[in-house]
Amino acid sequence: MPEVIINGPEGRIEGRYLHAKEANAPIALMLHPHPEHGGTMNNKVVYSMYQSFVARGFSTLRFNFRGVGRSQGEYDGGEGELSD
Repeated sequence: MPEVIINGPEGRIEGRYLHAKEANAPIALMLHPHPEHGGTMNNKVVYSMYQSFVARGFSTLRFNFRGVGRSQGEYDGGEGELSD
């Protein structure tokens, strides 16, 4: 699954994206649990959901919020994350 970098206001956001083979496939966006409680895009539930949507033909994106994994910036209580 290809790595993608999204430019956010506080720096790069790390993600993984898989484009579906079918034209006009639906899109699924996987968001991880709270970053201050260990949530990442590699969380078991997030990764399982990602695989499930891919298997069903969705184009699928999962990413780490700011300050998680290789995403830059720091957790901002949800305010900054909305602008990302």
